[in-house]
Amino acid sequence: MQGAGVELEWSEVGRWPSLAAADEHALVVLAMRMDCRVEPREEGFALEVELPRVDEVRSELEAYAQEQAEQVAPRAAREVSGAGWVPALLWAAALIFLHFQRAGSKEWVDRWANDGEAVWVGQEFWRAFTALFLHADGGHLAGNVLIGGAFCVMVGAVLGGWRGWLWILVSGSSGNLLAGWLQWRWFGEEEFRSIGASTATFGALGLLVGVGLMRAWRDRSYGRLKRLLVPLGVGTALISMYGAGGVNTDVVGHFSGFGCGMVLGLAVVACEDPAPVISGSHESGPAVSADPPSGSGNRGDGVV
Repeated sequence: MQGAGVELEWSEVGRWPSLAAADEHALVVLAMRMDCRVEPREEGFALEVELPRVDEVRSELEAYAQEQAEQVAPRAAREVSGAGWVPALLWAAALIFLHFQRAGSKEWVDRWANDGEAVWVGQEFWRAFTALFLHADGGHLAGNVLIGGAFCVMVGAVLGGWRGWLWILVSGSSGNLLAGWLQWRWFGEEEFRSIGASTATFGALGLLVGVGLMRAWRDRSYGRLKRLLVPLGVGTALISMYGAGGVNTDVVGHFSGFGCGMVLGLAVVACEDPAPVISGSHESGPAVSADPPSGSGNRGDGVV
């Protein structure tokens, strides 16, 4: 047992050229429930831990470095960088074309909008899909084209362009089915109807989170969890700004889309082969040194 007032020595376990890379490896140490610190050096940034922990930490860092190295070849073979742009552009074109074809026609909404009672009593299940392509006005359309397109590209980067496109539509349609049932049966909104692609947009966000969480858990990868920060941050901002309230906002649809997307993301990864499919560069420095240690809803008609 370390006596009170005795300061432990710190020892360097690795050095990297950037602070971001050093911080990434510090997360590995923190996940081991150990203290660590990052110190600037003339060449890069050093990660230090308490001297008695050096061997254990180095072993874990070497395992982490090996994990990252093993991801390079499969990722290069299966990476689909840029493939998400094709379905994103088609998605945008379809939404814009149908919006102008509709030209404000109420009949389109009556026939194709998501309607809980029509879906679950009349068994018009196609409404959960067709509602994704209808929008109330130009602003509603523009928001879903720009934001939805960005998430489509992100999902395409991790699942493949066309595969990701399929699961976005499935998550959006599933979210509409769930939201319609909840509005009709749970909230008693028998005449509730909604239109818009936001259910699919939040479904795409859920897919990103579900895929990231499952792959991180499966591969025991600390670095994968960091990649969730961007979509989670953007999604939180979207929910705060547009998704959690306001006139004619289908809040239930937004959260249903996210929930369905997340479940689908978990299921997709659980059924796929273990080879990682995350695109993007991994910033890391040299391998851990092997030198011996040294001292130192609104309810009602909704748009989504």
